[in-house]
Amino acid sequence: MVNFELETARQLASDIRSTHQSIDNALADLASLTFSVIDVCRNSDAPPAHTQAAIEGVANGLTMMVDARKGFVNAHRKIAVAQRDSNLQEINFGCVGPGPLTRPSGLRVVNG
Repeated sequence: MVNFELETARQLASDIRSTHQSIDNALADLASLTFSVIDVCRNSDAPPAHTQAAIEGVANGLTMMVDARKGFVNAHRKIAVAQRDSNLQEINFGCVGPGPLTRPSGLRVVNG
């Protein structure tokens, strides 16, 4: 069994939740920017060949952010697996969305 210190584990859980939110906010901002770039290009008199690089740039940024989110979700999954085998298995380790892991749990520190 892995033993985690309670306060640092709480900070980790808080950081995981805020990071999920930040990444999703960045994705939403990039999606909005992508629409804006396409809208400007579509409503300009610039030939498509001239606007292609701008559209590709924001689309690539959006794809890279989605890939970064996937990496973060995978890291969070590994943290959750380690937490399940720890003295703090009753603590919500930053899980978001519906489901049993998002409900506040009674903190129970097990000293094995």
